[in-house]
Amino acid sequence: MAIFRVLLFFFMLLSIVLLPLQSQELPVKHIPEVTVTQANQEFFSDDHTTQTVEPMLETTNRHQSIGYLLERETPALIRSYGGSGSLTSVSLHGTGTNHTLVSWNGFPLNSPSTGQVDLSLIPAGFMQTVAVTNGSSGSLFGSGTFGGSISLNNAPDWSNKFSVNYSLDAGSFGSLGNMLTLNAGNNRFQYRLSAATARSENDFTYRDYYRNQAPELKVNHNAYRSVGLIQNLSLNLNKGSYLEGGIWYQFKSLEIPALMGSYKESHARQKDSLFRSFVNFRKITERSALMIRSAYFSDFLRYTDKYNASDPVYAVDSKIATRRFMNEVDFRYYFSQTLIVGGGAAYNHITGNSGNYGGKISENEYVVFGSAKVVLTDLIINAGLRKEFYDGMNPPLQYSLGVRYKPADHFILRSVFSSKFRKPTFNEKYWRPGGNPLLQPERGRGGEITAEWSSGSGKNNGFWLDARITGYYQWIDNWIQWVMHDSLTPVEYKEVHARGIDTWMEYGFSSERLRIKGMLNYSYNRTVIARTYDDNRLFEGNQLMYAPIHAFRAGLDVSLSGFTLGVSTAYTGYRETVETADKTLRLPGYGVLNLMTGFHRKIRKTDLALDFFVDNVFDKSYEIIRSYPVPGRSYHITFSVGLQTSDTSDH
Repeated sequence: MAIFRVLLFFFMLLSIVLLPLQSQELPVKHIPEVTVTQANQEFFSDDHTTQTVEPMLETTNRHQSIGYLLERETPALIRSYGGSGSLTSVSLHGTGTNHTLVSWNGFPLNSPSTGQVDLSLIPAGFMQTVAVTNGSSGSLFGSGTFGGSISLNNAPDWSNKFSVNYSLDAGSFGSLGNMLTLNAGNNRFQYRLSAATARSENDFTYRDYYRNQAPELKVNHNAYRSVGLIQNLSLNLNKGSYLEGGIWYQFKSLEIPALMGSYKESHARQKDSLFRSFVNFRKITERSALMIRSAYFSDFLRYTDKYNASDPVYAVDSKIATRRFMNEVDFRYYFSQTLIVGGGAAYNHITGNSGNYGGKISENEYVVFGSAKVVLTDLIINAGLRKEFYDGMNPPLQYSLGVRYKPADHFILRSVFSSKFRKPTFNEKYWRPGGNPLLQPERGRGGEITAEWSSGSGKNNGFWLDARITGYYQWIDNWIQWVMHDSLTPVEYKEVHARGIDTWMEYGFSSERLRIKGMLNYSYNRTVIARTYDDNRLFEGNQLMYAPIHAFRAGLDVSLSGFTLGVSTAYTGYRETVETADKTLRLPGYGVLNLMTGFHRKIRKTDLALDFFVDNVFDKSYEIIRSYPVPGRSYHITFSVGLQTSDTSDH
């Protein structure tokens, strides 16, 4: 009944807002449409540093996960628990993996159970754009943004009439993937479908340094299978009205191998299935932009284990199901080209069902937010407020204040200071035994300043260069951690300070036949435990686990008359694996080199591509997470064929 009342409220609000806007249904004459159509999160965040990845999604990386793409194209830190298909999470600015918000078309994907996102469940080819925003403010993005946010989006190509693409990827350790993408439409509607399957035996060899004499072993019980389907429909209703919707289903079955150093076979398995759907209505007038959107997400995880493969029953059979019903109204009004204000409200209903929680649980979330932007000649000022209301807790009011200043044609300064928080997860509050329903949100504040320089020349003509450097500092209080009391239980345990510098440079050259693109990235991060609430001196002052102090990446791609050659390298510094910073348990730094070559040819309306990849060229043995081996040298080849027709008329 509560959900029905909320739906009725949103439909009434839509009717009330649209009626007075009918007299303003005119083309936007003074405000760029790309600005008007942005959601408030994007529109009011030009004081943040945002990096968008687009071109590689549709070509060489389409069979990889979003985690693979982020690792090679952005400064994000990716944590993988082994081979392809294994749990893959993301961290920004040295914070935890539940401190980065990942959203799909504006709706959070982070699990209500863990607060994390398994990036191995997201094929890169399912998305059209990926945007990484460092240090996203709590007033704009909500819970869990101490590190930042990652926005995954599906966007229509209104010039497309019909296109279809099929690609096949095969490689080492029995890996095989298929992907089919279909687009059809005109300037009034666009439909897109992508379907993908993937599998791998993941039976690579590794050296087990936790066993006597470090023998070389082959991983057993490490296969995975996945299948996914995503559909998007976009309608141009004319007079500034747009309606969009999407459905996404993903399934993965994963065998979980024994840890390094273990002499026992593993029989553990995990199955993940998720369903996502959303609908989004946008209304654009001469002076305003309205967005009303709703989404329904469901997630199901089943983890099983046996003592012996022949056992008729499971020793462990854990099932967790969650569902989310999310709604948001987002409005923006242009008083003038100098002053723009925006605001909105949201309601979310979240349920969980698991024997680990003692049955079914549910929570309601209510949100109100507002922002203002002042646009001067070379200066933009953004300010925002947000208040969230949860069952049984009262998060603090969120605030942000930031500026974007352009002192010269090719130089931009950005700076923002904001508060942030993270609500406790279902596992932290309700897990039996140990869950703590009295937990309060993590809270904190932080700021960053970025200097950007661009050559100003286009990336399609001649030489170009873009560079930026960012300094940041974050304070995180009430960091929730599982500690041993009568049993493991989560408590508000420590205060963490994260500070560092990110540098990024892209450069290239383009001509009719030759295209060169290069990238350099260095990150310095000191995320330390400032204090613990039990005054544990062994922890205080130590680097956070799995947060490297130094990280470096570089890449270079050269294309000439359809032939492509690429090289990329990455170095990750040493990482602590315990909070006492025991040097004997520290994971050493490692470097990896990757190569690729390919041939792309367009014959009339048909695109043909053949790419060959060598990952970890020097067969480096290393661990990203302690006791989880990763593959050595591997190879894979991708073939794709596509057909496209476009409408070149003016839309």
